[in-house]
Amino acid sequence: MLSKKGEFYYLRLSKEDGDKENGSDEESYSITSQRKCIKNFLKKNGFFADNFEEIIDDGYSGTNMDRPGMQRLLKMVRKGQVKTIIVRDLSRFARNYLEVGHYLEFVFPVYQVRFISVIDQFDSQSVGETTGGFEIAVKNLLNQMYSRDLSRKIKSVMDLKKINGEYVYGTAPYGYRKGEKKNTILIDPPAAKVVKQIFEWAATGMTVTQIARKLNEEHVTTPSVYLASVRGNYKTCAQWSYVSVHNILENRIYTGDTVPFKSHVVRVGSNLVKQVPEELWEIIPDTHEAVISRELYYQAKKVIKSNKKSKPSSHKNPFTSLLICGCCGKRMIKGKAQNKNWICVSHRYYPDSDCKKVRFPEEKLKEIVLRAIITQCKLMDVKIKQIREENKDMKLENNLLQKEFKKLKGQLDHLEATKLQYYEEYVQGAITKDEFFCKKQGTAKKVEEFKLQINILAQKIEEEKKKEKDRECQISIVEPVTKYQEITELTPKLTKELIREIVINPNGSIHIEWNFCDELMGEGNGE
Repeated sequence: MLSKKGEFYYLRLSKEDGDKENGSDEESYSITSQRKCIKNFLKKNGFFADNFEEIIDDGYSGTNMDRPGMQRLLKMVRKGQVKTIIVRDLSRFARNYLEVGHYLEFVFPVYQVRFISVIDQFDSQSVGETTGGFEIAVKNLLNQMYSRDLSRKIKSVMDLKKINGEYVYGTAPYGYRKGEKKNTILIDPPAAKVVKQIFEWAATGMTVTQIARKLNEEHVTTPSVYLASVRGNYKTCAQWSYVSVHNILENRIYTGDTVPFKSHVVRVGSNLVKQVPEELWEIIPDTHEAVISRELYYQAKKVIKSNKKSKPSSHKNPFTSLLICGCCGKRMIKGKAQNKNWICVSHRYYPDSDCKKVRFPEEKLKEIVLRAIITQCKLMDVKIKQIREENKDMKLENNLLQKEFKKLKGQLDHLEATKLQYYEEYVQGAITKDEFFCKKQGTAKKVEEFKLQINILAQKIEEEKKKEKDRECQISIVEPVTKYQEITELTPKLTKELIREIVINPNGSIHIEWNFCDELMGEGNGE
């Protein structure tokens, strides 16, 4: 069943522009200003504001499209679920002028999305299939130049604060809390106690895995669960793992020192981050109160380095990052290339869980997934052919509707001409006034009946055309995957393109979530 197209207005504000990051307001003031501007526009231009859904990215840069609200909106656009998008101005949508032009010129017209920018007085419905000319292009370019200049200035200010020992890294790490004085952190005693215990255990020779298991056995609250209870809005994990313990042991901040420049963004608007080698780190000492001594930190780090596991094989595996434990929801691993089974390692840290039952031989998994891909692609091919046949039938039906529409329109035109003829007869004295009004009323009643039938028919014709176009649009998205009906080997590129995730359950059953199946057939089912 095709979903109804929705109407949306989009609001965005960068972290450096608002109060949300500092916690002084639930929502940045500029978001409120944008919302008010858009709602005033809707009211003045005859839109129903209640029909519009609000999507917000508060605290995200406009230099790229990697924002949760924006990604959700664009996903709905690709599925043909969006009718209208309204923003306060083009810079709220994006500051990259090439990206804005790409969506306005190509993406939105393909999916029949009406795009409105209130301040720029831009409405894609008015300008047709162009971006509105040179003026809009210049505005997009200026937005990008402004964003780059602003980013450089903000970075300079933030770098200076870091060098001065101020804490300007967002949320305080586990073991600390934000101080009353701006850009400071203070020890959080309950969490700091756990951090200190972890370092002390590591210093005695315990491995990271052993520490995680001991914390779980003693039912110590994990950092994410603790921070969610204190600050809220945290994605929680109830079990300690190798990663959660290792991250604490690697963090020099617990010594009272700060390492401000461990990585840097390659360029403004890019998500590509370059890591700085540890030997080149700049360490700023005594920027805040220490949880542990430097001696304990180095002692613990020396121990975890000595029992550090070898790096996983660089061999590219088609199932990397795709397999999910059906018990705890974490990603499964295989380790070395020669290992035969994929396993969930959570049982190492939580021995009483069913995760120890979650394992699957790679060769068997390859057979199942390969067969499932071929089957799904063949099913999609059959479904596409079926839909195309249905579309042919719909076209024939639509042609009949068109003929009926023309016939009714001709009859209506004839009635309108008859009304005029009666008037001429009355003016010429061929009929009396009473006869004229009597004939006029009778004809007017028939005219209204014909108009009603024509409107209903026109609406039905339009709905059928829309259904046909939406189906063809969905087919064009899905059809490329049907070429994999004859594949004989799995590759990382192929599995990434076709599969969202594979859930392995303790009873040995698996469930495959497809990237494509829901476009035509609903959510995909695994084996």
